[in-house]
Parts: sequence; C-alpha cells; structure tokens
Amino acid sequence: MPVSIMPTPPITLRAATSADHGALRAFDARLIAEASLPGATRDDFIRFQRNFTDKALADINPDSRLIVACDAAGVVCGYIHLQPIHDEVLDQAIGYVSIIAVSENAGGQGIGRKLMQAAEDWAREMNYPAIVLDVFASNETARRFYEKAGYGEDSLRLRKEIERPTLGVLPSVRID
Repeated sequence: MPVSIMPTPPITLRAATSADHGALRAFDARLIAEASLPGATRDDFIRFQRNFTDKALADINPDSRLIVACDAAGVVCGYIHLQPIHDEVLDQAIGYVSIIAVSENAGGQGIGRKLMQAAEDWAREMNYPAIVLDVFASNETARRFYEKAGYGEDSLRLRKEIERPTLGVLPSVRID
C-alpha cells in the first residue's frame, strides 16, 4: 500500500522585532514545563524563565541575534537567542545558545534543526570556533536532539542539595 508523505510546511527565519516579543514570551510556559531541578519549585522556574526571556529580549549587543521561525501564515512557531560569551578555559569568544524554543504543535517539522543551523551559520559569520548551550539534565528529549545535531558534553555541573537549618536556629560555629 502506498504511503502518503505530507510535505513539510514552509518555515522562514528572520530577525525578531519588538512586535514579536509577546509571541516569544508565550514560549515561556513550554520552557518552564520542560525544566526540572532538585530543590526548585514551579514558582522558581516561572521567575527564572521570565527573567531569562526578559534579558534575551532586551539584549542590545550588536553581535547577539534573536531569530524567529515563522510558518507560511507568518505565525511565530519558534525562536532562538544567540549571544557571544567568553570561554574562560580557551580564552576566546564563542557562541552561546541562551534560548531555543519551538511551539508544541510545530514539533517534528525540522524547525529546531533550522534554528540550530542558523546558530551555526551565525557562529561561522562571527568566526567563533564553537557554540555551547545549557540543557537541564532531566530534559532527555532536548539532550537527544542536541546529540543528534552533533553537540556533546564539554563539562558537567554536579549538584548536591544541602539541608538548611530552620529559621531562627543556626548552628553554633566557633571561629578562632
């Protein structure tokens, strides 16, 4: 029996404008839903993501990029924020993907791959030797996506939760 393959709808990438900011903030809910960290509450992630998105939208560094992916109707279905950072070990500028998001109903259409390709094109344009990004260890879907795109671990941050004393009861510490 013949299999019908639906064509992928055309996706265009363009620089974001201030008119896109509302649409980009709408991605926060999806990003928050994917986040998981021991000791962090949903409210912590809401505050964190709002602040992180605010910083990305306010980034005026001429070397940074805020790129949106739009469907055939011009609706924003994904975005990526790119910024230069300094690699302390190698003492050089590299690219950093601070945020990448694709709408849930647009998943599986290659939008994330297009956005990551735009990141690599930007890094080449800027003459950066590498691009880095952060991903929550618990976000297996994103980790597989990045690994498939050729990204690998270059460092690993480990975490241990420390039991804190209850308010008003501090341990006695002797300082000589």
